[in-house]
Amino acid sequence: MYNYYNLFLTIIILIAGTGVAFFIDQFSKQLEKWIPPKLLSLTIIVILFTLMTSATLMISSLTGFRLLDTAFISSLCFFALGWFTIISKRAGINQASTAAKFITNNQFKYDYESASTSNKSPYLIASYLFLVLSWGISFYMAYH
Repeated sequence: MYNYYNLFLTIIILIAGTGVAFFIDQFSKQLEKWIPPKLLSLTIIVILFTLMTSATLMISSLTGFRLLDTAFISSLCFFALGWFTIISKRAGINQASTAAKFITNNQFKYDYESASTSNKSPYLIASYLFLVLSWGISFYMAYH
């Protein structure tokens, strides 16, 4: 029974942390009007990375799981959410472009296609950084 409680608590913490992270990611788009984009992007990535690290520490301490095991699994969860988000965003762009071209009988020229969008979400970058660091530390600790 205690293991089910730990799993439930882990899922709740991951959902709450991800919700806050996506809010920060969307809020950053509003701040681009006043703050230079490169500085803002770096700041948001650091904030999201810190949020992911603190959520992993919280899960580890509240559930009694080892920190390396928790980081190993939670980094996969964070990265998967970031990856699905960027794919959903690109699919939305393609869907809107296709619908506009169909409605206007191919007269509408869309500015860009999803395959050519190079800007990545700060959440995806932070989750990738967290994945690489946590897996790197885990493999380093396992072999030394």
